[in-house]
Amino acid sequence: MKIELSEHFTYKKILLYSLPNIGTMLAITSFQMADGFFVSNWLGVSSFAAVNLVFPLLMMLVAPGFMIGEGGSAFISKLKGEGNIEKARQYFTLLVAVIFIWGAFFSTLMVIFLPEIVRMLGASEELVPYCLRYGRILFLFIAPLLITTSFQSLWVMAEKSETGFYLSVVQGVTHVILDWLFIVVLEYEIEGAATATGLATIVNTLITLWYFSRPNASGLHFVRFRFDLYRLAKICYNGISEMVDAVSVNILELVYNLQLMLLLGQLGVAAIGVHSYVGEVFLSVFFAINTTTVTVVGYKYGAGDFDGIRDLMKKNIVLTLGLGFVMTAVGVSLADDIATLYLGYDPEAHAFATRALRICALEFFLYGFCLVTSGFFTGLDRGTISAVIAVCQSLIAPIIFIYLFPVLFGADNIWYAAPAATVVGAILGTAFLIKKMPLLGTEED
Repeated sequence: MKIELSEHFTYKKILLYSLPNIGTMLAITSFQMADGFFVSNWLGVSSFAAVNLVFPLLMMLVAPGFMIGEGGSAFISKLKGEGNIEKARQYFTLLVAVIFIWGAFFSTLMVIFLPEIVRMLGASEELVPYCLRYGRILFLFIAPLLITTSFQSLWVMAEKSETGFYLSVVQGVTHVILDWLFIVVLEYEIEGAATATGLATIVNTLITLWYFSRPNASGLHFVRFRFDLYRLAKICYNGISEMVDAVSVNILELVYNLQLMLLLGQLGVAAIGVHSYVGEVFLSVFFAINTTTVTVVGYKYGAGDFDGIRDLMKKNIVLTLGLGFVMTAVGVSLADDIATLYLGYDPEAHAFATRALRICALEFFLYGFCLVTSGFFTGLDRGTISAVIAVCQSLIAPIIFIYLFPVLFGADNIWYAAPAATVVGAILGTAFLIKKMPLLGTEED
């Protein structure tokens, strides 16, 4: 069932249009969970803790892919809504070129300064060698990881989200096979995990670039372009909230890791690592729905369909709150089983992880609402409002709570920081919606 951006979106169409991207996000995060499973069960707690110290740093450097992807999707969708397809192709090509420049620069930087950086992140002397062995390989692949990240949105904007889904499955299956080969069969240890991640990403990137290197059914392909710094800055600014949403997850992991190394040691780091894998699976559904929100709102805004925008947003609120309730219930009820899967061989680490999972699952209830509210304003090219919601909910509030809650309530209550932050984001998002929604399409808009 093909759904056009110009259509009226019912609950069914929102889910159907989001489904390929939900599949893409779930495939990527599920296979990352498999990666963690191999590392933890075959290489032990120290390797697992090292991966969970380094990987958030990588994702912080890859997070601009969300900014470029979401901001670019909103702008290019608007151009398509206006019927300006040639201009859409030029900016599409510009964004891909910028991604490669960013990736090459930071790959070089990270390989040079990695020893100093991992110590700044709180790695103990026991963990530093593991971090270096893993990171020096992994950071070579920043550019292809940026491509796969940004195209989670750009495939949707190109109305080829099912192609993005198939590619993510290919990448994920390749990842798991290479994990098994390098870690279990060839015993390459933690270097094998990093190599598997990088090579699987290369497969996805090469196929993506090949598809858009020539005219195709999406209407978008690479063409000659002019470097437009002003428009690039506008695209990045408009998409910055999506980058903040993505990068904040990893900044929080780094902040959590610093606090947990001080308060609970590497067992605490291992526990938050398990939560990050599970949380990414659940939250990926909301990220996928948000991608649909940005793309459809951007198109309808360009076409002047303001009633359609209002209706879409109301449905998204109901949908994300309902899904959030289900995810919280599932997360709480399955916490013990999930902890057993990753850390069942270590009773103390298992206990830490079970408690962390049960408490942190509370954030799922309001997280989707915060995300699509921010995405709504991104689609309207209101980057400042979107960024305020995202920064407060995903970064400022949780960091304050991470340091405040252990002081007020004890070290083992640090896990409540993330759920409390979503309450802050929900309050902000509601206030902006009440203020701005009635003005949509008026001169005050």
